Parts: sequence; structure tokens; C-alpha cells
Amino acid sequence: MTDGSPLTGWRVLIPRPVERSADLVAALSAAGALPEVVELIGIEPPEDPRPLDLAVLGLSRGDYAWSAFTSVNAVDAVVGRAARLAVRPVAAGTRVAAVGPATARALRAAGLPVDLLPPGRGSAAALAEVFPRAAGAPAVLLPRSDLAPAALPEALTGKGYRVDIVVAYRTVLLAPTRDVSDRLATGGFDAVLFTSPSTVRALTALPIDGRTALGAIGAPTRAAATAAGRDISFVAPEPTAAGLVCALIAHATTHPRPEG
Repeated sequence: MTDGSPLTGWRVLIPRPVERSADLVAALSAAGALPEVVELIGIEPPEDPRPLDLAVLGLSRGDYAWSAFTSVNAVDAVVGRAARLAVRPVAAGTRVAAVGPATARALRAAGLPVDLLPPGRGSAAALAEVFPRAAGAPAVLLPRSDLAPAALPEALTGKGYRVDIVVAYRTVLLAPTRDVSDRLATGGFDAVLFTSPSTVRALTALPIDGRTALGAIGAPTRAAATAAGRDISFVAPEPTAAGLVCALIAHATTHPRPEG
């Protein structure tokens, strides 16, 4: 624990799958906070895996000029299905785009190239902006969540691509326990860190005490929270665990931990 840190003693809720929370837990603990991981979203395979299998086979054959990955979960899904099918995930001539730094790291860890990465925080809008315009309607594979919005495929279509969307995984919302719900409503957490629009949706129906600071990992998550009627106190300068914790520290510096 860091003596004198503005986060000392802060009780911070991380509504994220446990396997995706290690960096946040470590950074918060190093800053003196008391992180608590509560899994409110689960990642499940598609109900029908056949469309994903066909897409992965096409990606392996070189049927696509590009594949655009918008999450680590999409990378894991494609790489996992490719392993089950005993094929390479991406053909040598296919270019690969990543939405942000975490997705790029997952691609490189899987031995895949990253040919396009938007600068800064990274987002679907930023990825669409840096995608080159195309002629002849080259094909782009977009493996993603069943809950992903339509903005990116629409933008890529507008730039001249033929976009094939495939559900690579399903995002399942999980109900919190009664204890967690009660603590959210009564100020039992000093901060909640929303790490995706899905984590916002998972808490939509639950009251959160007005003294609780709400943070968002990026602009899409902030937009989802605003649409849900949540007042976001701070947004990470980049969509990483370090960025989110830095934003919380900055907030805590001017907004000391509430009493009671």
C-alpha cells in the first residue's frame, strides 16, 4: 500500500471477468485502494459455431483483404477456433487491424501482425477513421460480439469495403449478488470502474449511491453510461488499466474519499 496516496482505503468495484482484471487489481492495490472484482459480464461462444468456423476457414485461405479486431475476446475466439480447425488464423496476405493497444498486444501474443492501429486511446470510431479508402470492394472480416454496434461496419462500407460480420462470442450479463447490490445503493463502494458498455448495462437497473465516483475506460463506455443516466466522474486518457487508475487518482486528488 502506498502511504499518502489519494486512493488509500478507497473501495473500488471492478465489474469485469476475473481473468481480465489482474492489471487493474495490481494497479489499484499499488495505489493503496481496496479493489473488489465482481464478475457482471460473461463471455460465451456463439450458440451456433458454424458461421464462425466458416469465417475462420475463409480468413485462413486468404479470402479477406483485411480482418478488423475490436476486442481481445474477438482475438481469442478466432485464434481458438483456428486451433480447433487446425488452420492458421490469418493468411499471410491478409492485413490485420486492431482497435486499440490491448487488442494489438493480444494479436501479437498470438503471433499475428498488426498492420493498422489508430493512435491514442483507440476506439471503433478511431479505427474507422484511419482505415484507408478502397476501390473494388475488397472484403473485410469483422469478428465481434453479438452486442457490438453497427457504426464500424457502416463506416467501412462507406469507405468502399464489403464487410462480413460474424458473431465470434456472446456477451452475457450476470446479476450481482444481493450483498453487492446493497453496497452499491448505500455507498459501500467509493468508486465503480466501468470497463465496457456491457458493464454499464449490467448495472443499469441498480441504484448507485450518489457519493460513488463512476469512471469509464473510454468514450464508448462513457456514452453508454450517459445514455443509462449515469454521471461519469472521470474517463481514462487511454483505454488501459493504467490509464483508468491514473484517472481515478486524479479524481481522488480533488475529491477525497467520502465519509460514512
